Amino acid sequence: MKQSRSIDTRNRIVAAAQDLFLAKGFDGTSVAEVCRAAGVSNGALFHQFPTKEALGFAVYSHVRRDFWNRVMAAMMAPEDPLDGIEAAVRAAFAFQLEEPGAAAFMFDASGSKWIEQFAQQSQDVHDIVSGRGQAWAAPHIAAGRLPPVPPDVFVALASGAPQWIGRMSRIGMNAHPLEVIAEQMPYYVRRAFTPE
Repeated sequence: MKQSRSIDTRNRIVAAAQDLFLAKGFDGTSVAEVCRAAGVSNGALFHQFPTKEALGFAVYSHVRRDFWNRVMAAMMAPEDPLDGIEAAVRAAFAFQLEEPGAAAFMFDASGSKWIEQFAQQSQDVHDIVSGRGQAWAAPHIAAGRLPPVPPDVFVALASGAPQWIGRMSRIGMNAHPLEVIAEQMPYYVRRAFTPE
């Protein structure tokens, strides 16, 4: 019973922090605000998370998993791997358009100084996703339906570009609306993955 209360408390804290971090940013949100929104004391929060940064990483991990699950599900659905690549790019852009707070938080957190203390945990999440992508791509590469592309290049083309373009759109630096780029980009990424 005590363990289930602890899990419930942790989940309430993460949910409250996620709502606040996505709306106000990590730096714009105080621990006191998270405690109020979650209905917990400072002691209860710090019992679950030793630092605000540890809480930030829990939220970051949750948002990142949601993003990757969407991208991977879209990529794996079509039979044709090039259609899968296009679908992955579209899913990455859809996340930018449908979840702007989550997309901004994920991008900002990944470039922050505080996230560096969670490098190994971040790498572990990356390795799991990368492994899923490589397992999906391997038979297509072996059959000549996709070119052999290094995993980091694969991720950068399929999801990194949409994240960067989404960021530039949020700060007003794109020449075209995000929706227009989101329609065009999958075609160019598909071409990059088309075997010669």
